[in-house]
Amino acid sequence: MTREASSGSGVIHLILTAMGLTLLLIGLSFFCGWVFLQRMARLYDGHIYPNVYALGVDLGGKTPQAAADALDGVAQQIDVGLLVVTDGERRWSFPWSLAGLRVDPMGTAQAAYQVGRDGTLRDLAQVWLYYHDVAPRFLFDTAAATQLLHELDTEVSQPMVAPTIELQGGEITLIPGQPGHMLDIPTTLARLREASGSPYRVEVPLAFRSVQPPALDVSDLKAQAEALLARQITIRTYDVLTDETFSWGFGRDEIAQWLHLIPGPDGQQVVDLNLYAIRDTLTVLAADMGEGRGFRYEEAAQQIYQAIKAGESELWLYLTHAERRYIVQPGDTIIRIGDKFGMPPGLIVEANPGIDADKLYVGQEIRIPSQDVLTPYMPVIGKKIVVSLEEQRVRVYEHGQLIYDWPVSTGLPDSPTQRGVFQVLDKHEKAYASQWDLWMPYFITVYSAGGGVENGFHELPILANGQRLWEGALGHPASFGCIILGIPAAQTLYEWAEIGTVVVIQ
Repeated sequence: MTREASSGSGVIHLILTAMGLTLLLIGLSFFCGWVFLQRMARLYDGHIYPNVYALGVDLGGKTPQAAADALDGVAQQIDVGLLVVTDGERRWSFPWSLAGLRVDPMGTAQAAYQVGRDGTLRDLAQVWLYYHDVAPRFLFDTAAATQLLHELDTEVSQPMVAPTIELQGGEITLIPGQPGHMLDIPTTLARLREASGSPYRVEVPLAFRSVQPPALDVSDLKAQAEALLARQITIRTYDVLTDETFSWGFGRDEIAQWLHLIPGPDGQQVVDLNLYAIRDTLTVLAADMGEGRGFRYEEAAQQIYQAIKAGESELWLYLTHAERRYIVQPGDTIIRIGDKFGMPPGLIVEANPGIDADKLYVGQEIRIPSQDVLTPYMPVIGKKIVVSLEEQRVRVYEHGQLIYDWPVSTGLPDSPTQRGVFQVLDKHEKAYASQWDLWMPYFITVYSAGGGVENGFHELPILANGQRLWEGALGHPASFGCIILGIPAAQTLYEWAEIGTVVVIQ
């Protein structure tokens, strides 16, 4: 009995010893593993652990910045899939990249850096034993997505149809508007941002907001319309080149085409004149006149608008002329071309900086500036100055009646006075000509000869020593291009002429 008991206790002792050794070995193994992992953790401090990949790129041992740099080129080649947006009936497909979704290299690198750092020692150990593929992170570009939605807006939205006002059968009729729906870009943008976490193929419903037409106060609006339709206005314009006057009358039927409704100060609809509709009418009038004639459309529409609002019955508009082209013919010089078009040669040269004015060739195309360069102001209706180079006289007309007729001296052959249609551009009671060191009393600017030189009317010039030039020359060419008047004719013309008065030199 004693020997058997002793033998049993020995077996137990051996088992316990073996278990202790096993536990000790396991503990030592864990301890060694822990020491190894701690040393490796310190070794990879600030670096991604080995066996970590993203987008097929080995990121092990790299800093997050170096990993982001390595991923950047690959990220640009990644197809992030397709975005499908729908309004419930129609669908539009775009590359997700066009809608602002792209791979985030730095975000992906940061995720790779965290592998093995957020878990247990077992998780950390697995980093050294197994391949780890990090899913790419994505960035959502709000600006790019917003731009795409703005481009899509014109196609998917159905604008509200505003109420209109018309003249039907002589009676004012108000036509109610129709509701519309507009793309709600902020809400749709939020949906895209939420869907951007699941790229490759996503369908996102577009968000819309309803737009209702404004309510109408029928009786008040009709009263406003009738007040405007009761106006009548005659629009006139004068062509300084052809001496033609064009007139058009506008009454109830014509003004009705310009009426539209706009929100008033209190948000309620009011009747107003549509500047765009007025401009359309002016375009038709210009086409009827032909020959490149037209209006300063924005200015003219505003003038008509203000005139009708103020109840005016007549309005003069400035008439414009188109730039012209001329093909050089045999025998042409820049001076002869200027005479053909009534345009100072200096201005023609300035309009054609690439030409050699002394070496024109047959077939060469020359730009002739618009007549508007010479007559930029609204003509003074009823006043005109006519200069005859042949007779060396100036005649002044008011409402078609001759009121003054004086002898003048115009330019000599080597510095001729330019023929053409001009205007009074400016007035100086005493102007100085530095080129000739003389004073020109009662100077009326008529045209620019180019190169900063201005020609016009003035009294017999006065030299620095007080001597009057050309006192006995009136009636014969004598000047350097200006039109010389005697005393007191120059002062009389100076006080009579207004800026914009038409001057014809023939």
